Amino acid sequence: MPDLKDILGNEVLKDHFRTALQQNKVSHAYIIEGERGSGKKMIAAAFAKILQCETRQAQREKEGTDLTEACGTCASCIQVEHKNHPDVIWVTHEKPGVISVGEVREQIVGTMDVMPYKGPYKIYIVDEAEKMNPAAQNAILKTIEEPPSYGIILLLTTNRGAFLPTILSRCILLSMKPVPDGAIRDYLVNHLHVPDQTAQFCVGFSMGNMGKAVNAALSEEFLELRQFSVSVLQYIHEAEPSTLAEQVKNLKKWKESVGDFLDILLMWFRDVLVMKLAGGENEIIFKEEYLYIKKQSQKLSFESLNAVFLEIEHTRARLRANVNYDASLEVLLMFIRDKCNDGGNT
Repeated sequence: MPDLKDILGNEVLKDHFRTALQQNKVSHAYIIEGERGSGKKMIAAAFAKILQCETRQAQREKEGTDLTEACGTCASCIQVEHKNHPDVIWVTHEKPGVISVGEVREQIVGTMDVMPYKGPYKIYIVDEAEKMNPAAQNAILKTIEEPPSYGIILLLTTNRGAFLPTILSRCILLSMKPVPDGAIRDYLVNHLHVPDQTAQFCVGFSMGNMGKAVNAALSEEFLELRQFSVSVLQYIHEAEPSTLAEQVKNLKKWKESVGDFLDILLMWFRDVLVMKLAGGENEIIFKEEYLYIKKQSQKLSFESLNAVFLEIEHTRARLRANVNYDASLEVLLMFIRDKCNDGGNT
């Protein structure tokens, strides 16, 4: 688990925490918003580690100064790293789609009044906090409004819009930002020893999301999905409807990663657009598929490409709304096939 200084990017967010520590103005409630894989849990854990660091506490008491990094070696730091510090509570939930009022009452509301066992703070980290239903949010509201001096709640979310206005108004809202491409590439090449061409693909796929980049570089499952996606896209213009339906059935293997499939589609047609505009292979990400990209750039009009981009995002929205998985993807692939055969070249 990296320290705050070791987390790439998001300097504004990290500086906010450092300033709060230096000025002794740590809030009792934060919302940290960012897409999945953006590093919310790392940031939250690094902040909790600093707050509970025994070396930092000793220096505060002895010299009156505030360290803005954890020592990493004291017992508290090690416990936070291993997620077994008694005063850093990672809130869990049983059902995948919801954090219930019972879970909030049992794990947060009902225990906040108990003094910290070891550290100076009692810190609650709620991942996927957007899954708290209205009853759960109302249950936590009073705790956020009137916390004990030692209480800190970190709500990690992909969607601030899921929170009640009363929750939003009482929390400090911090947003994760994309990590620069160069920083991601350097990390993949120099720290994970990923080949340069693979790193370049992962950087393009991640769109500034370090977690996505690392997963794309190291995951065998993602490599299989990438290869499958390319095999679909190479000949999609000539695929029969029955073939596309069969490919959708094969995609069920990656149902939990369907967002990655849609991102690969976006990258592919982004390359088609770049090829159409620039006419060369230097700027495309799928360099090994240059001939297929070039052929599709000659077939697809700018209007059709725009329609494909919109349809991919519409499909993403349908899947989030729990519209039928197979039907949504079949409609998408048929739509792309038809656009590839429109013959427009404007």
